[in-house]
Amino acid sequence: MIHHEKIMVCVYYGPNGERLIRRGGELARLLQCPLYVMSVIPMAADELDLEQEKFMALWQTICDEYGATFITKPNHNRQKASDIIAETSKQYQITQLIIGQSGQTRWQEITQGSFVNELLNRIGETDLHIVAVQRMDQHIVETHERGIPVTVVSKNGQYLIRKGEDDGEVVAEGLFFKELNTDFETGLLRIKTDRGFNYLKISQGKVVDASFFLSQASPPLGLEKDYGQ
Repeated sequence: MIHHEKIMVCVYYGPNGERLIRRGGELARLLQCPLYVMSVIPMAADELDLEQEKFMALWQTICDEYGATFITKPNHNRQKASDIIAETSKQYQITQLIIGQSGQTRWQEITQGSFVNELLNRIGETDLHIVAVQRMDQHIVETHERGIPVTVVSKNGQYLIRKGEDDGEVVAEGLFFKELNTDFETGLLRIKTDRGFNYLKISQGKVVDASFFLSQASPPLGLEKDYGQ
């Protein structure tokens, strides 16, 4: 048994968490080493909404499958995610860290600094693996309706999708793919950035993880010209 390696996977709310955990799980099996999965959440665990609880339950199930330790880190003090990840890595003596491809735009990197660079500066000799965001377009047609153009508005502290005019502040535009066999505005929002596409989970018309928009320093993101999938 090889015990000197320890792997930690960092996940956030969205469709790529399962893929990241399984990538880390297969690597941990190959190296025969401990696996940790960490999620930084902006509130206490008992304050999660139904969609967030579903993600947490799914991740716990996958962790059980791989014999991994699941860690949640509430971020009450708005601490930088890179700081929390680095502190947890040091606490558990992690040697290999797996994260998803950053959704930062070039403007965010210029104004806020690169998340990856911040993390590299904090994790010392820990190896960092960056997994490319899954190309979801080839799978989305099987589970979702055809994408329609929507705007995202900020209203009463929430980020909501709208198909027409609204009195809220417009923060982005994109395509909404509604889940099949549901009466609610639940599905995925695809937003185009200068690095490709970002997919955000939508539950009953509301963006589940608002951190994407809270971190935006640039003007509203442009609407895609191609309304197809």
